[in-house]
Amino acid sequence: MADDQRADRLDAVIDALLAGGDATAALRDAGLAPLARVAADLRHCPDRDFTARLRARLQGRTSMTTELASSPARPAEAGHDVGGVREGFTTVTPYIWVPDRGLADFLVRVFDAVETSVRDNPGHGIHRELRIGNSMVMIGETGDQKSALSRPAAFHVFVADVDATFARAIAAGGTAIGGASVGDPADRPYGERSAFVSDAYGNHWYIATPLGPQSVGHALRSVTPFLHAPALEVYLQFLTQAFGAVEEMRSEEGGVLRYARVRVGDAALEFGPAPTMPGAFFLYVTDPDAVYQQALAAGATSLSAPADRAPGGRIAFVEDPIGNHWYIARPA
Repeated sequence: MADDQRADRLDAVIDALLAGGDATAALRDAGLAPLARVAADLRHCPDRDFTARLRARLQGRTSMTTELASSPARPAEAGHDVGGVREGFTTVTPYIWVPDRGLADFLVRVFDAVETSVRDNPGHGIHRELRIGNSMVMIGETGDQKSALSRPAAFHVFVADVDATFARAIAAGGTAIGGASVGDPADRPYGERSAFVSDAYGNHWYIATPLGPQSVGHALRSVTPFLHAPALEVYLQFLTQAFGAVEEMRSEEGGVLRYARVRVGDAALEFGPAPTMPGAFFLYVTDPDAVYQQALAAGATSLSAPADRAPGGRIAFVEDPIGNHWYIARPA
């Protein structure tokens, strides 16, 4: 399909969505599906200026976005073809490095996580995969000799009962971030009841339950990575250039960006201006070689060039400008 024809069809899809329709037809079109899924979230944003800006950016990035893998906005049905994304996963999946299995135990006790896969990864320790609600989390257990590789990160986790989940987190060895006056469960002005917990490995878990229909929780999955960046605008520009990220929401105070949310493929990422907590993420794409070069051109540093790696398919490794590691992968 020519770019101008795709742009015209995308424009029609956006108009239909804003009028209360759906994108069923567009989701059958591999060229439109990633953009249609992003456009669907316009219905959650009442700011018409925002919708106009996002429309323009989507139309200007048609060819870039189709390079990224796409999958349904919810966990894949059994047997569904999810293209470059592993079944049940999202375009961006967090990978948490820790020295032992204690984090897996914590996630099971606190969030009712279900371990779906565990295997020995020779030379790198144990690899685990766990499902929390409708989200997947990967864990790499390096062993004590490689504990320096631990990369604690932050996550926004939506649950049915914040108070009960917070109590389980404390009982499992977690600590309220900022003490009881800050981290304990409370109704927050941004539309959710939240509690903030750090686990024994330094990961932050922002546990939340939406308080009303306008809460961002209704547009997010059970677990959404929350990245910290001191120069947030600069980092968002990197993600746009490197991975085709599309900005969905921002909140400014006194001209300073305090919160942002972008989408890469079918995955949402949240951001706040704070000292960096560099984590690690799998980025599923259809062409790791092309996205690897795109990331380097945007300012990433190569950790390993694309290569076929059993059993993980073809993978490249880069470090972004604030220290996050990205495993750019096409599954076997």
